[in-house]
Amino acid sequence: MSIEKTWKDIDEQSDEALAALLKPLVIERLQSKNPLASIKKNMLINSIWAMLIAIGYLLIIIYFPFWQTRLIIGFLFLFTGWAAYVTLKEYRNIQTSSPGSPLLEEMERHYTNISNWIKMQQKTGILIYPVSAAGGFMLGGAIGAGKSVDEIMAKPVMWVALFIVTAVLVPCAYYLAKYMSHRAFGRHLETLKRNIDDLKEKI
Repeated sequence: MSIEKTWKDIDEQSDEALAALLKPLVIERLQSKNPLASIKKNMLINSIWAMLIAIGYLLIIIYFPFWQTRLIIGFLFLFTGWAAYVTLKEYRNIQTSSPGSPLLEEMERHYTNISNWIKMQQKTGILIYPVSAAGGFMLGGAIGAGKSVDEIMAKPVMWVALFIVTAVLVPCAYYLAKYMSHRAFGRHLETLKRNIDDLKEKI
């Protein structure tokens, strides 16, 4: 065996040994700043708030006997219950430690699922905000005037006011929800994406 070949074999063994040492260190560093734990915690908080809001909707349905608001709030109650269920389902799917699948594959799966969940929340919100604004306007008007919804909505000016309120509140609600979603989930999702890119470079 030549001296050159011997040195080459030693060099290759050293590289393999170094890679074997570095790989766990890279994985440990990525897990130490694991954003999935933050996302999972915020999903649980989100679902708890959704259930509390659903209970509030149920109380409104029971205590205010206006069929219009019962119809609208009933729809919001069903949607909020569904949103809480979907969020809890995604919460349970997130594994933050020692998954059975390879780490990179698991991180990419979570990134895709959470991204889709956020997009779904934003899309459904566009449909829900106008309904919520209309229900709040009618209920608030009925309570404030001490009259039924039929009575307060009999005036054409109230329909104009409803349109204006909805046109103003819906964009505000959408961008506020988008901002809050980014604070609770989006920024951690960006960290997860950076971790994925990091891991692809180092493995």
